[in-house]
Amino acid sequence: MVLKLLRIREEKMRPLREILLPIDITPPCIDVAHYAAGIARHFSSRITLLHVLPPLNPAFAAFGSAAMLDEVLDHQDKETWRCLNSYLAGEFRGISLKRVVSEGDPAEIIATYCASERVGLVMMPTQGCAAFRPLPLGSVTAKVLQDVHCPVWTSSPVTDQHAVFSPVPKVIVCAIDRAPGGGRIMKWAADLASGLHARLIVAHAISPSEFRLETHFPGTEVRRAFDDAQARISNVLRGSPMPGAEIRVKGGSVPNVVRSVVKDGRADLLIIGRASSGRMMRRSWTHSYTLIRESACPVISI
Repeated sequence: MVLKLLRIREEKMRPLREILLPIDITPPCIDVAHYAAGIARHFSSRITLLHVLPPLNPAFAAFGSAAMLDEVLDHQDKETWRCLNSYLAGEFRGISLKRVVSEGDPAEIIATYCASERVGLVMMPTQGCAAFRPLPLGSVTAKVLQDVHCPVWTSSPVTDQHAVFSPVPKVIVCAIDRAPGGGRIMKWAADLASGLHARLIVAHAISPSEFRLETHFPGTEVRRAFDDAQARISNVLRGSPMPGAEIRVKGGSVPNVVRSVVKDGRADLLIIGRASSGRMMRRSWTHSYTLIRESACPVISI
């Protein structure tokens, strides 16, 4: 069987009542804030601006006096709130805002906040935020993608090199593979596309290296494999808000097929699944990580 979409319970996209935006003043964070403002205005969402301070260096605490330490911390606190209160004030005009300052491990703080506040979407760059610099490049985003249960929007340096996309996506590509949960991902993408009045394209790759199409399947069997995949996707879409969504089933590696569909469809948002355990899950995660790092448009990982 080329494509296996497991039967799952009906699950609609969680309303985007709150968007979590971990921020700093660096360009990658500002770019993501532009998208966050567009999405928040469309769905009347509240944006939480989260700034994470690194823990105080123990060496500084050991050599400084208590009075000097209090003075430094007080100055840091005032400067942080001054910057946060004025951060992109024009961009967020008319949007409900909540500001949070915390100290510690950024990924843990993000995961804890998402769990306690029922965040609908986390939006962050894959690298570049100064708030994330205490950890190796990209490790915060990787931990958030593994530990946070809500969808995560990311943009990479590759995204930033391309033309500016619409802050409210107009063309959405949903890429699915053989991992469990493909139906859930498609229905989430259909809910979002319907809410945004966007065009939805569902992409699926059939890899010759994985299925040995060239050496083991005669021509009719190859066509049957593609038709079977298309039929199964259509069956899931029929129960979604976007039953007429476009379906693109192509032969090739997952990254190459998805890049091709995104480019040909002029998409300004890619939706993918993510997983972290089991052989199939590990392969799915490898594909997801590649797409997140190399996508020419922002990516939402479900």
